[in-house]
Amino acid sequence: MPDENQYALTRLNGSDALLLLDEVAEIYVPAYAEPPYEPHPMFSREAFVERTTRQANRDGFVLVAARSHAGELAGFSFGLPFGAGRWWRDVSGSTPPEEVVSASKFSVIELVVAAEHRGRGLARRLLNELLEGRPEQYAMLLAQPDAPARAMYDRWGWTEVAKVQSQPGADIDDALVLKL
Repeated sequence: MPDENQYALTRLNGSDALLLLDEVAEIYVPAYAEPPYEPHPMFSREAFVERTTRQANRDGFVLVAARSHAGELAGFSFGLPFGAGRWWRDVSGSTPPEEVVSASKFSVIELVVAAEHRGRGLARRLLNELLEGRPEQYAMLLAQPDAPARAMYDRWGWTEVAKVQSQPGADIDDALVLKL
């Protein structure tokens, strides 16, 4: 069983990340088909590809890919800057602290490790690499309250600052931040 050091990590900008989009989607789709995620159109391959293409074309987009020594894509994480004053679209009415909203932020959009590569520290390594050297004041992300990753973020020092419901009928996620 490989350990976390048996993976090669690569940082990619948006245009280079788009070249891996089909391969990234092959890991994303099964990860979001597992409980606690409910079948939802936003977790479909088509929605992921459309959304990620749009995000990858924004300034500051970064994707970190992890490959096994055999060359298999084992996981990825990506995100992009959110300027001061910007926050997620929210229909829940929850209000984050003004100090977070008014600060510069880097939004971690996805952190996904293929099932057969989990439990080896790879998620932490991917996230650390993604956030390494970021100039923003905070990193932020959304997590489903009952997802296994939610407890992982607590252990890693993330703090819940609000609830976010991105659209009517969508699940309400925990909005977490980490001071950088």
